[in-house]
Amino acid sequence: MPWIKVILEDEAEGELKDAYDRMREINAQYGETPARSQTPGERHIGPPQLASLNPLSMVYIYQLFRHVMRGPSRVTHTEREMLAVVTSLTTNCRF
Repeated sequence: MPWIKVILEDEAEGELKDAYDRMREINAQYGETPARSQTPGERHIGPPQLASLNPLSMVYIYQLFRHVMRGPSRVTHTEREMLAVVTSLTTNCRF
C-alpha cells in the first residue's frame, strides 16, 4: 500500500473521473481494453494512480507509459516487457 493518497476509479469524481475515462481512451488507441473489474478487496495501484491527486499529470504519465510500451518501435512488445520485468526485479519494484 502506497504512502501517497490514491483515489481509484471507483472513488473518482469530476475531473479525476474524466481522467480515468481518458486513460481508457488511450488504451483503445493502442488496441487494448483495461481490466476494470477487480477481485473484491483488491486495489491495484500502478504508477499513474500515484498521481491521482493531479488528474492531468496522471493522464500524461499514463499516455507516456502506453506510448513507450505499445507505440511504434524497433524493440518488440515482448522485449519491452522483458526489460520492464528485469528493471522491476533489479530495483525491487513491484510494478
